[in-house]
Amino acid sequence: PPLEHPEGTMPADAAYYIERQTDAEALKAISGQGVTLTIKGPRQIGKSSLLMRIIDAAAKQGKHTLYLDFQMFDKSSYQNGDNFFRQFAVLLSYKLGLENRTDEYWKLPLSNLIRCSDYVENYILKTLNEPLLLAMDEVERIFGVPFQSDFFSMLRAWHNNRASNSAWAALDLALVTSTEPFAFIEDLNQSPFNVGVVLPLRDFSLEQVNELNAL
Repeated sequence: PPLEHPEGTMPADAAYYIERQTDAEALKAISGQGVTLTIKGPRQIGKSSLLMRIIDAAAKQGKHTLYLDFQMFDKSSYQNGDNFFRQFAVLLSYKLGLENRTDEYWKLPLSNLIRCSDYVENYILKTLNEPLLLAMDEVERIFGVPFQSDFFSMLRAWHNNRASNSAWAALDLALVTSTEPFAFIEDLNQSPFNVGVVLPLRDFSLEQVNELNAL
């Protein structure tokens, strides 16, 4: 096949994609329901490309899929939690083809974490009424922002809620980060990065490089 550009995210059906053991583990995990999956590793090692394959596998299983790249948010969005959480909810609606109903939910005198969670549980998940994979790339852009603890606590709460609330069991989370989360999250009980399936992505072995060269 013709050579592809040697950088950037590769599509799920890329001819020159080389599978690693991590691929099998990730695809096995996403075949279940109510999954939290973290992929971490240095830049330019294939994390986003693996995420594309996870999304493709989830879609083939009949799940709704939503890919969210945190590079979509401009710099000003990361300076104010009130703006960010609402934009986050609006973007979820937009990318799923749903009506934006944040005006209704943001009238409630509650925290951003609760309003956003309520929006996902009682509007998005109930409206879809089918499993949803929320795949989030470049989540390290949240590290160090003023509302970092609230956002990651929210994701951890969504993970924990599956045990007591069947609505949340319909939501899969896939997180991709190039930065080690433990350097930023003080309370590991509020981290979404140490639960579920955690997959460190490592560089290719010599055998895998030879496999690529043979294509």
